[in-house]
This record gives sequence, C-alpha cells and structure tokens, in this order.
Amino acid sequence: MKEISETEKRDAVRSLLGSLLEKKSDRTAFTDEDSLVLSGRLDSLDVIDLISFLEERFGLDFADDGFDQHELDSVNAILGRVAV
Repeated sequence: MKEISETEKRDAVRSLLGSLLEKKSDRTAFTDEDSLVLSGRLDSLDVIDLISFLEERFGLDFADDGFDQHELDSVNAILGRVAV
C-alpha cells in the first residue's frame, strides 16, 4: 500500500471538514489550528462522520483506542491522532 504524504493527509482532512461545515451552510474559512468541535461548529453527528472517515481512510480503530474530543477539534489535532 502506498504511503500517504503529510500534505495528502492534511488535504483529505481539510476537505472532509470543509464538506461537513458546508452541509451546515458554514462557509467561514478555518485554519489548521481553529477549534471546530469544542467551538460548536461541528456537532456529535459530524464527529461520527469524521471518525468513520479516519477509520476508513487511515486505518484508525476508535473502538479499541477510544478518543478525546480535543483530539478531533482541529486539523492539527486530527493529524496528530492520524500520526499515532
């Protein structure tokens, strides 16, 4: 299986988060550091979609590992979780 570059990971995560926000008619730009979950821009249903994406795309297993909402709050936090 081909190794995914950090840029590709970042682009994939940003694309998904942008799509989730777009569904809420939230077109406000966000940086890699911006809070998206704790700020309320994304809700628990969005987090489920995000977890499903991360499991499918990057092979993470949240059922075994669990998670803290801070780990999924920003692009950089998500990428930190993907790198583990």
